[in-house]
Amino acid sequence: MEAHSLDISSLAKQAGVSSRTIRYYGELGLIRPEGRGPGGRRLYGADALERLRFISRLKKLGMSLEEIGDLNSAFDRGNTTALLSELEPMLNTRLKEIHTRLNELQELEKHLTHYLNRIQKKQNTLDSEPES
Repeated sequence: MEAHSLDISSLAKQAGVSSRTIRYYGELGLIRPEGRGPGGRRLYGADALERLRFISRLKKLGMSLEEIGDLNSAFDRGNTTALLSELEPMLNTRLKEIHTRLNELQELEKHLTHYLNRIQKKQNTLDSEPES
């Protein structure tokens, strides 16, 4: 085992995720321990830390764990070109989804503003009417 191996808690701390997340990603095959240490504890190397950071970046971009798993397979093959050729259309799709959602939100904003203005006008009218 290499000297730079990390146990799950050290890896979690460095990657900014929980140990539970690491175990879950391990179940999904997204990361793998490089071996076992004293007491049978999983030990991880620099590759696991790099993958966890990559997964975190992709999740922030809205990628699903399934999509990340697909990319992970290309990463496993050691083929950066394959990884990038799979990543590009995924990111383009995600960008289109965001543009659609932005348009939907802008339309919602218009409707909310319209109804809010109507309510305020109605309240102003009611406030200015003399009480009986």
